[in-house]
Amino acid sequence: MSSLSEIAARLPTSKSDDEKTTRNALFKQFDPNGNGYLSLAEVDKGLRETYGLDALYNCKPAIMRAFQASKGLKKGKGGREDDYVSRVEFRMLLVYLKQYFELFQIFSSMDQGQDRRVDVDEFKAATPK
Repeated sequence: MSSLSEIAARLPTSKSDDEKTTRNALFKQFDPNGNGYLSLAEVDKGLRETYGLDALYNCKPAIMRAFQASKGLKKGKGGREDDYVSRVEFRMLLVYLKQYFELFQIFSSMDQGQDRRVDVDEFKAATPK
């Protein structure tokens, strides 16, 4: 299975024509009902099916934060569409996923107790001397 770093490197986030084509195919893969909007569940399922479960299982907070940051970037007509990620917002979702995966890895390496908190001792141990 892939690590978060490998997954992040494979996310098509640039504005090149090749990555735009890849991104459009990925959006279609994530959008099984074809309504043009992605729910958090569809994003989570799409990531797991495309990139492997093991590396993504414990990083749901990063996925959720990236989803929340990207949905509604393109303001809709005030309906439910602002609760979902549209095709226009999908590139930014992938950009946020890259950033949040990196932060999640840094945080996880500091969190020696695996309790999703960094206490003072863990913080001191992680800072350069």
